[in-house]
Amino acid sequence: MTTRFDPAARLVIILGYVTGPAGTGRVRFAVDTGASGTVVRATILEAAGIVTPPGAPRRRMHGLAAGATAPVVRVPHLLALGHGRPDFPVAACDLAPTRPYDGLLGLDFFRGLVLNLDFAGGVITLRPPRPRWQFWR
Repeated sequence: MTTRFDPAARLVIILGYVTGPAGTGRVRFAVDTGASGTVVRATILEAAGIVTPPGAPRRRMHGLAAGATAPVVRVPHLLALGHGRPDFPVAACDLAPTRPYDGLLGLDFFRGLVLNLDFAGGVITLRPPRPRWQFWR
């Protein structure tokens, strides 16, 4: 799927969705190829009915929250850039309300797919890889 973004902006922001037992929440994701994991604002997860279980594993947040840790929860369905990930682990982080995004879409979401960021055209594309035998296309 191809999505437009503002190539002059400081961040590449795209829309995504988390679906839980209580419904679907809209997430403004900052595309972050420097983040190993995906992060979603805790209030959005809670509104979708995704709760943090007692004793949930924690992930260290190096750049986002200055070394703080956040619990990792399993999202029943995460959708971004036309690709869905079932039972996907995300860090439930209390992001400052002043941030222009609700989460970070990290490398774990992009693994196994082909991500193209076209800053000249302001287009981001995420697609499955082509089979190796189709090298001429």
